[in-house]
Amino acid sequence: MVSLRHKAVIAALALYWPTLFVLAHIPVPQVVRRAHMNDKSLHLLAYMILTFLLWSAIWPRDRVHWRRAAVWCLLAAVAVYGLCDEWLQRVIADRSTDAADFAADVIGAAVALGLLTVLSFWPTAVVIAGATIYTLAVFTRANLTALLPVTMTMVHLLTHVTFTLLWIGCLRQSPHRPRTGSRWVAASVSLPLVLVVVTKASTLLSGKTFEGWDLVAAVAGIVGAVAAVGIAGAFAGQENRQTSGASCGEC
Repeated sequence: MVSLRHKAVIAALALYWPTLFVLAHIPVPQVVRRAHMNDKSLHLLAYMILTFLLWSAIWPRDRVHWRRAAVWCLLAAVAVYGLCDEWLQRVIADRSTDAADFAADVIGAAVALGLLTVLSFWPTAVVIAGATIYTLAVFTRANLTALLPVTMTMVHLLTHVTFTLLWIGCLRQSPHRPRTGSRWVAASVSLPLVLVVVTKASTLLSGKTFEGWDLVAAVAGIVGAVAAVGIAGAFAGQENRQTSGASCGEC
């Protein structure tokens, strides 16, 4: 039986991979040029996410063991895809084949597999999501919110919703986790808020201006995700109690 998590990974891969392909084979958007972000970082992040989703879709419950042929086959497949991707870019306006981009692709894939060697699915997802949010916020020279205010506000909201949901999923794997009440809320918002503080502090240290709407959107995403999970859990618990009560009544 396919788990809900596995279905979500497959859906994410089905959405992410075609989007990545399209973005890699169109002329570089003007906003990306104005952002002045190191494209090697983008390549590394893109292929790290792709490799993570591929492994989790094909082997959803397995960690990476480098003695298995499957690991090297996947790494080789991603490398071949990256090579073809770079080769195709030579015919796209404003793009060219770059060996350094290909190296960043392979490194990103290797990093994802390395994380899956020592961590299970949920911690790896949290690390990759956090690294993506931090890198895009800190290592972009231009102020993206000033360039695309509405879009970036939504991006901050959705990325922090995603990170918080992944963190809650990670917490659920711990046998010592708090299950309800204020302790659960505190644990659920802890790492997401730390990420916001660290990211904002690093952004200010890099010389960028402080954007209040970015902070509001990030915190709103965290609070909204925790509230949604808490409400869903409360309804599920109520249904379970009603089911148990009905079963006892039949007895």
